[in-house]
Amino acid sequence: MKRTVIAVLAVLAVTLVAVPAAKADRGDEFQAIQKAVKQNPAYEPGKEAQWFKVLITDQKTGKDKVRITLPLSVIELLVNCSDDKPMKIDGGKREVDLKALFAELKKVGPMALIEIVDEDALIKVWLE
Repeated sequence: MKRTVIAVLAVLAVTLVAVPAAKADRGDEFQAIQKAVKQNPAYEPGKEAQWFKVLITDQKTGKDKVRITLPLSVIELLVNCSDDKPMKIDGGKREVDLKALFAELKKVGPMALIEIVDEDALIKVWLE
């Protein structure tokens, strides 16, 4: 169970960091997020996501191993507790503004963030 929780937290961290990691400045971050919004078929203007969901399913039995549903307001509270300084990634070469990233992801609306298929498990992370 601890391994699964660590995997879920790692997926969350990768999800929050991976999108803007390829871009160095703040303007490029927003352009990447806006492009993702336009490519999201479930996107409805003005409809914000309200839930952060994680599902880990055992590939052999088809049963859920872990199911997490968190209101985005809880994640927003945690993000707002972070420093106002951008988070440094890639050995300090790049910066990510977590508050701005979270705000943009919330505006995107319901969408899949990541899906990992393994021989043992299927991991899905999405906003609903």
